[in-house]
Amino acid sequence: MSENLKEKNLKTLEKRFPGICKIIEEKREELLKKEAMQIAEETAFNGELILAAEKDGRRLYLAGRRDPKAHPVNQISVLGKIVPNAPIFILGMGNIHYLEELMAQTDESVIVMLYEPLFSVFDKQLERVDFERIFGKRTVALIIEGINEGGMEGIVGTMLQGDKIPLMKYFVLPNYVELCREQVNHFLELLVKKTENYYMGIGTKIFFSPYQAENFYHNVQYIRTGYKAFQLFGAIPDDIPAFVVSAGPSLNKNIKELKRAKNKSFIIAVDTAVKPLLREGIVPDMFATLDGLKPLELVKTEQARSLPLLTMVTAANAILDYHTGKKFFYDEGYEYVRKMFEMNGKKLEGFPTGGSVATLAFSLTCHLGFRKIIFVGQDLAYTDNKSHADGTFQDAMPEEDTEEFIKVPGNYEKEVPTLKNLDSYRKWFGDYIEQWTRRHKTVFINATEGGARIEGTELMTLSEVIDRECIKEVDVSACIDRLKPVFQEEEQEKIRVYQQDTPKQVHQIVSLAREGKKLYQQLDKLCKKGNMDKQAYLKILKRVKRNRKKIEENPNYQLLSESMTKAEQIICSGQYLRRETMEEEGIELARQGKKYMELLEEYAVITEEYTKKVFGFQAQDSSRE
Repeated sequence: MSENLKEKNLKTLEKRFPGICKIIEEKREELLKKEAMQIAEETAFNGELILAAEKDGRRLYLAGRRDPKAHPVNQISVLGKIVPNAPIFILGMGNIHYLEELMAQTDESVIVMLYEPLFSVFDKQLERVDFERIFGKRTVALIIEGINEGGMEGIVGTMLQGDKIPLMKYFVLPNYVELCREQVNHFLELLVKKTENYYMGIGTKIFFSPYQAENFYHNVQYIRTGYKAFQLFGAIPDDIPAFVVSAGPSLNKNIKELKRAKNKSFIIAVDTAVKPLLREGIVPDMFATLDGLKPLELVKTEQARSLPLLTMVTAANAILDYHTGKKFFYDEGYEYVRKMFEMNGKKLEGFPTGGSVATLAFSLTCHLGFRKIIFVGQDLAYTDNKSHADGTFQDAMPEEDTEEFIKVPGNYEKEVPTLKNLDSYRKWFGDYIEQWTRRHKTVFINATEGGARIEGTELMTLSEVIDRECIKEVDVSACIDRLKPVFQEEEQEKIRVYQQDTPKQVHQIVSLAREGKKLYQQLDKLCKKGNMDKQAYLKILKRVKRNRKKIEENPNYQLLSESMTKAEQIICSGQYLRRETMEEEGIELARQGKKYMELLEEYAVITEEYTKKVFGFQAQDSSRE
């Protein structure tokens, strides 16, 4: 009977995965011999037959010996509801109850990848389990080590596209870690690789969101009297080189050389490089900062206060308050800021920034048209096992243990240790340079005497670069000093009035959120009645849509929505939910909507109070809904 079942299963697999049977037949003996593992049946306490693997004198059970089904049921229930369209990953088919339980509890739209890292287990299950019955009409991707594991990364990537990532569940079956640790680690690393960018973004927003709105409203006042980054275009001659100075550990080796480049180049430094430069008597022409939580101590020195500053409205407000020089801004996409320019018939330009202060400074030099751009201190690695140059966070930076760090190609060494985020910036630089040089004749030179290799750069020592490129004398500071604020006095007054109205604008969101919550409550009540009135249902939805439109048109909503990570997850996780009836759909929509409006009101109330403090708002009417 088992032989007949095996033949049936092979036919089922061939129908789903054409050509797989031939590969199984060709590789079977080789894989069984390679694994050298005995897979035997044993009777559990409840009388059910289960599998046990014998290897190196050890006997490991692939299912619970008391009740094989209990563990899958418990684990699936602990992980919570599995919504329609969710991607599910199972490592191991030794206890087939995991797959059976998932099929029984979930919608047919759930997509499952079943990865069996032990061919011996798969071979045994061919004789025991009816694949056609278990798979049914479901979409199940079956990956078998030694047969088709080469396609696993592509399948995982397809299943984890976009906002399906928060819906993901995965299971590693009992004793697989003991039996095939390497394959389990590879599987988990693959899931991490495909999801880390998503969760890095979410994690960053969670980390910064409490500070983002506070920094924004505090700093946006500086735009009124500030400057546009693109005012520098043409103000500084583009036939001198531009040095982008970062605070990588190799800066210790060549920092003194930069003194020779002063007034023969444009020197822009990242915030962490400011103190080391000033300590050597080198005054950069500009420095850049963007992090919302950057400590003031990094730049707290009298000379730095008056230096021109490239920054963002969401940067650390302590640094912007301390700074007294010219502040240069660029378009970050905030509607609130754009309106300040539009009301005065002006425009704020933007450019790609790459996500770090170094990529921001670099991108500016590209867009200002410099023909030669030189990296200094851009290690993007732990040169000499240090994270930064001396004089940044400590006078002498300590060496760190980099044994477990990833390794990437170095400028002067075959490989150097680095972190994933630093490597992502390294790749960003390389991609940006490749795209830029397709349209421009810019030359990129890496004078970082250590660190990681940036593709598309010419490697030179800083001394050689300065000897070759720093020929023309230019008073860059005088060029920047001649610039006037972007807004004239009457334009600044219009912006001041606009900003003073901000608390009222934010309170409009508070009122609309309360109104929206009431609408969702009405929807919930309507859907829970018998014989629901469809016309009334559609009428409420129309009012909900109008409410949301008013909220989204408010120039302050964008900033609130970016801070509302929890609310964003409500929306993302809910959009794949599917209900059988209009009533069920409406109840779920009402649940999500009420929660969203509650969070929006909570954030808006906090923001309203903060904007009152920032803009000196005096309430004309203290009554509130």
